Amino acid sequence: MARLFDGTQRVVFALIVRLIPDRDLAEEVLLDVYMQVWQRAASFDSTRGEVVTWLLTIARSRALDRRRSREARERGRVEWSEQLDQSLTACACGCDPLEARSAQERCQSVREAIATLPPAQRQVVELAFLSELSHSQIAERTKEPLGTVKTRIRLGMQKLREVLAGWEEGR
Repeated sequence: MARLFDGTQRVVFALIVRLIPDRDLAEEVLLDVYMQVWQRAASFDSTRGEVVTWLLTIARSRALDRRRSREARERGRVEWSEQLDQSLTACACGCDPLEARSAQERCQSVREAIATLPPAQRQVVELAFLSELSHSQIAERTKEPLGTVKTRIRLGMQKLREVLAGWEEGR
């Protein structure tokens, strides 16, 4: 495996970086590719092509999956922000100005609090509360164990509670 990695990682990484310019994320995908190769080496069929071709196919697939996932998370953040703005607008039309200002401050605080979460926690919290997915659906979508999803949601909610408690006390 070490010889395979040493002999192919440059070309595989070059392909991944073309698809995912973020170098840190590209390195994660590179590791995912070789982990998949390690786990599924028996599925390689030399009659269907070269090892490098197989590696590049896996790398391309992994990189595109990661890029799509990242883009979907970004769209989710925009949708989350838009939903907060819509709830604020609805309140501003039917509330007194002080209530509207308070709602606006709460929305901003929630946005800032969500931004403080680690990416893995932020993703599952957004899927649970924005997309209204069940824990099982989130586990399936993120390809994470159910226990991991539940733990991340719990930890994310605890952190949000702590961050937002400071907002309540500051009012």
